[in-house]
Amino acid sequence: MALTASRKSVGFEPIYNKTVTTIPNPVAYELTPSTTFAQGDMVVLTGGKVALAAAGSKTGILGVMAESKVTGAATLEYGKVYDHPDNVYRCTFKNQLDSTVDSGTTTTLVDAALSTATDDIWNGALVYFYEGTNAGCVRTVSDFDHASDTLTFTNPLPAAPDTTSKYIILGDASEANDAINVGMSGILLADEDEIDVSASRLDSTALVGPLVCVGASKVADLMLDVMVRRSCHLFG
Repeated sequence: MALTASRKSVGFEPIYNKTVTTIPNPVAYELTPSTTFAQGDMVVLTGGKVALAAAGSKTGILGVMAESKVTGAATLEYGKVYDHPDNVYRCTFKNQLDSTVDSGTTTTLVDAALSTATDDIWNGALVYFYEGTNAGCVRTVSDFDHASDTLTFTNPLPAAPDTTSKYIILGDASEANDAINVGMSGILLADEDEIDVSASRLDSTALVGPLVCVGASKVADLMLDVMVRRSCHLFG
């Protein structure tokens, strides 16, 4: 059975601010008419009005809705938004690769499901073991060998993974080092309230998405702690 979370985040949940001791109070902005806004939705500012962010949103990101609002077609309405560029949010991710180990050692994992024609494509990726041998362990990939479908880890595991070991890995594997881990930037939105960890965060050497991962303490619940990249935030 694939890993399922005990709960989903309510969109992007504010948890702390990187520069001030408390999260600044949300600010009221004019909302786009005929739109349903939910608390926790990531939003952009376009044409002077707040609109929902989308999978392709990258620039002009304002922040996260602090309240739910359904706007009418011809009424002027306002809604409060957490708009500080240094806010950190916790959010559910989806589309991770979920698989079972074929064999391994305390520093390696072999899995034919990782088969690809490119070496190093999973380098830097975060791996979480959720069932069987090594359940609960989180490791970072230091090397991937495509010929043998082998991941090598930065730090040893307590035991050699085996066919009882089920795990998830975060990243797209479309090009070398196109992985997701703490400190990685360019992570994409799946929509206004989820993160897509299967989408490429790199386009050659350029970052694609608007998010940076600042923590993975809740990866067992399929959540990451993220903030909006400075260059993508409206006030960055």
